[in-house]
Amino acid sequence: MLLTEPARLWLLSTRYHREGKRRKARLIKAYLFLFFRAALPPEAVLAGLPSLGHFAMNIVVHPNVSLGRDVRLWHCVTLSVSDSPGTKSRLTIGDRVEIGTGAVIIAPLRSSMSICNDVRIGANSVVTRSITQPGTYAGAPAVRVIPREKVE
Repeated sequence: MLLTEPARLWLLSTRYHREGKRRKARLIKAYLFLFFRAALPPEAVLAGLPSLGHFAMNIVVHPNVSLGRDVRLWHCVTLSVSDSPGTKSRLTIGDRVEIGTGAVIIAPLRSSMSICNDVRIGANSVVTRSITQPGTYAGAPAVRVIPREKVE
């Protein structure tokens, strides 16, 4: 059922926002926060339906974030930009990216940041710079620990 699928609701709210139905988009955002404790803004750009682990519990996404296709976010993930919503600073997540529980990805003040395709970010990792090579990244600050060709 749609009411228990936070990813589909988020996708719907982004569509309403693009169509100028801001009130409907905001109502869905409020519902997602009330029932799932997830801050999923309708201003975010979604290339496809993301996978939100554990019913999206405590996921926080800044409005200046763009997600590619086949992105998986586990619970307690934070995707943020250090600037106000609507500024030119963006965080862009590529296709086939998996972000582990508790990971924090934050773009520095007045700059944009991107995560390339085919990246895995480990649980509780902190990413403050763009990732330009596929692979698995972990730690605080996150460093590449496994090249992509070795990841199944």
